[in-house]
Amino acid sequence: MNKKDIILAMLSGVLLALAFPKFDLEPLAWIGLVPLLLSLKGKNPLQSIYLGIAGGLAFYLILLYWIPVPITMYGKLPLPAGIFLLFLLSLYLSLYTATFAFLASYLRTKTGIPIIILAPFTWVSLELLMTYLLTGFPWGLLGYSQYMSLHVIQIADITGVYGISFVVVMVNAGIYRVLERYMEGLPFWGGRSVWAALFILLTTVSYGYWRLNQVGAYSHTPLQVGIIQGNIDQDHKWEPEYQRETLDTYLGLSKKVSEGGVDLIVWPETAVPLYFQDDDIYRPDILKAAKEMNSYIFFGSPAYSRYDEEVRYYNSAYLISPDMDVIGRYDKLHLVPFGEYVPLKKLLFFVNKLTEGIGDFSTGDRVEILDMPRAKIGTLICYEGVFPNLVRKSVKEGATLLVNITNDAWFGRTSAPYQHLSMYALRAVENRLPVVRAANTGVSAFIDNTGRITSRTEIFEQAYLKGTVAVSDYKTFYTRFGDIFAYLCAVITSLFLLKVVFKRPAS
Repeated sequence: MNKKDIILAMLSGVLLALAFPKFDLEPLAWIGLVPLLLSLKGKNPLQSIYLGIAGGLAFYLILLYWIPVPITMYGKLPLPAGIFLLFLLSLYLSLYTATFAFLASYLRTKTGIPIIILAPFTWVSLELLMTYLLTGFPWGLLGYSQYMSLHVIQIADITGVYGISFVVVMVNAGIYRVLERYMEGLPFWGGRSVWAALFILLTTVSYGYWRLNQVGAYSHTPLQVGIIQGNIDQDHKWEPEYQRETLDTYLGLSKKVSEGGVDLIVWPETAVPLYFQDDDIYRPDILKAAKEMNSYIFFGSPAYSRYDEEVRYYNSAYLISPDMDVIGRYDKLHLVPFGEYVPLKKLLFFVNKLTEGIGDFSTGDRVEILDMPRAKIGTLICYEGVFPNLVRKSVKEGATLLVNITNDAWFGRTSAPYQHLSMYALRAVENRLPVVRAANTGVSAFIDNTGRITSRTEIFEQAYLKGTVAVSDYKTFYTRFGDIFAYLCAVITSLFLLKVVFKRPAS
């Protein structure tokens, strides 16, 4: 292993990172893994692991460069600590890339299975593991890089986002195999790999065009929705003296968006920074506003429940009706580590969480669908929508509209709000439901059931959006069967490993 190999591996990380928001150079994803695969040629297992770590570090350090922002601005830790934690997280995530590099190299040598088969199956298996291991952090799944390529991402209604990753990695492996044959003095067109990769790509794109022409014909119900982006200063959000100003901001923007009539108005996560459930001062104003605007209002607010002598706090969402009734409450199911609770709190007693204004949150105990006329709302608070199976559960429970409320102010003016938004395009495709997204400081957006972002705000501006969404009770293959494709990839990868274990030594 020489410097050239390390540079090639790191080049892969750079190319892949540039395919994601806010760079959005998505074609680079289709060649991004090629330098890493070239660097692995002829390497032993340990060298492959080192090269995988080098490529992974380059990728995640660029993709997640924004990590120090919430840590230093809101966690009040010094910048060196924020940089160290970024490096630590990137190093952990690079272990998945290292495992991919090891398996792609080792299994190819030991089993003779073509790289065009090994690479996509092992990559998707590791993305599935990343989604669930240690509470999961599936932030940089390769499929998300294609969120703007509508003709590519439509297969997600069968395979989930993992299927897009599969195709992208297979094409990378096919290009690598072309280069490898060229270096070996063989005609590139004679190999089956390039034709297999081309066939899978053309099939994916053809399916995408077909689905884009088809999904508009589904029966659906139009719903007029308004989105409010209050752009409330995070430094003052939880201070009691600013509660009236905050509420007046949301009520004023709601009045504007309701002109001409809307069925539903959506405010962001913790837009009401007080306990709405028993508040006597501001609660009547919100209920009265729903009546005056003749609209349902959906908003985030902290909540609590008492269990004997224990008090549990929740990050919650409420739906209220024009009749001034509280229709229901959803308590967040997947909390943000170190943002809403501190994992291993007894061990990490010295770590403060980043969320201000309230104690540690508890998780909700069930998916709660909030009903209104002509729509059943599946709620996604903050980054719950980056977990495909959690969103799918809401749709299986009957949701006909997905509503994401979030507060991305923590990220500042970085790429993170745009990266966060991109993942919801895939949730829309997977379940063929529109997504309504209200973010305190942006990006707020409407996303239709093809994954197209039809309108959006900019970050750190006070704004509102108004649009018509097409709610539906249609259930996709993915909604009904979940991540069966990704689990199938994991099973096949396990069979590759078993082939090595039970391979008879040559006599």
